[in-house]
Amino acid sequence: MSEPKKKLWIGNLAYKVQKDDLEELFKQYGQITEIKVLDKGPHVYAFVEFEKVEKAIEAFNSLQGRELKGQAMKIEYASGRKRSTNDRDKDRGRGGNDKYRKRDSNYKRRSRSRSNDRHKKKSKSNKRHSSSSESSRRNKQYNNKKQPVRSPPSDDDLSN
Repeated sequence: MSEPKKKLWIGNLAYKVQKDDLEELFKQYGQITEIKVLDKGPHVYAFVEFEKVEKAIEAFNSLQGRELKGQAMKIEYASGRKRSTNDRDKDRGRGGNDKYRKRDSNYKRRSRSRSNDRHKKKSKSNKRHSSSSESSRRNKQYNNKKQPVRSPPSDDDLSN
């Protein structure tokens, strides 16, 4: 958890939440200097700034996880800087901008031969749905069959 500050970030808010709803809920903990509600696509969040850090701490401890308009609020101390999409991706374990990096000459791609070899092996073993023990048994049976003995050609056969 970050160090306590006067400004709180409130996340996981329902679409119905208005500035007045937040003001009514948070004003019981102390004098509020600013409230901002932001709607960024599927995410609605807000910033509530108190006059004193102690009041922000009190609100943080009392309201963490409390439901507002059907959604449990998530409260954190504001970092004091704007967060970019990449920062949020890193926090969520997505690796930030690496996911979208352009392929350049230094980027090594996995060799195609690995994938092709794997598929070749797979197709051979699945040929006609037979197992390797079945095919070896068939080969032995074929090799063990007595082949008809051919006699050498006679002179009559050669003259025709």
